[in-house]
Amino acid sequence: MSLSTKDPLNRKEKTMDLFKEHMHKFELLEIENPLFIPKCAYKPYGGAEHVIGFFLSEVKKGEDIYTEFVSIELDPEDVNRTLYKWRYNPHYDTEYATTEPNAKGDVRYLIPVAELIKIEIAKEDSIPEQQALFPDFDEIMDPNTDAPLSSLTIRDLAAIMLQKPVSQKKWLNDLIKS
Repeated sequence: MSLSTKDPLNRKEKTMDLFKEHMHKFELLEIENPLFIPKCAYKPYGGAEHVIGFFLSEVKKGEDIYTEFVSIELDPEDVNRTLYKWRYNPHYDTEYATTEPNAKGDVRYLIPVAELIKIEIAKEDSIPEQQALFPDFDEIMDPNTDAPLSSLTIRDLAAIMLQKPVSQKKWLNDLIKS
């Protein structure tokens, strides 16, 4: 039997069940009291990319927000139960598009899914991968095989300048995320 998410108590219960799935990750990352808010990822009408929407009450807390992609009924949409982090952006009110106000007058800030950081835990020793990604820059690229500056795209430059992982190069996005 599925719990209806129209009842706020059932929403809290389902959110807590989703959170429990990720508790071990938070423990390994040594994150106490994380702000966990499951969200639907969608492509807005006329939009070019998938987004999630955070209400002002959620972003104004000034914290990183952890999320999992769910349906409107708060059912997980990813069989792998991937956990993501949105790194708090103090300029959210000027850098993100918003929705039209709902009946209560609330708007949502549309966060591109591409900005979310995927939280992965290394399986072999349970050390969080995001903490061990780039201990030394020389380990990122071999200087003899590093891509030449002429291979830098405008998107790569934007990723570097904006400090957002929007490049098509995985290693560059990983470097920006760390």
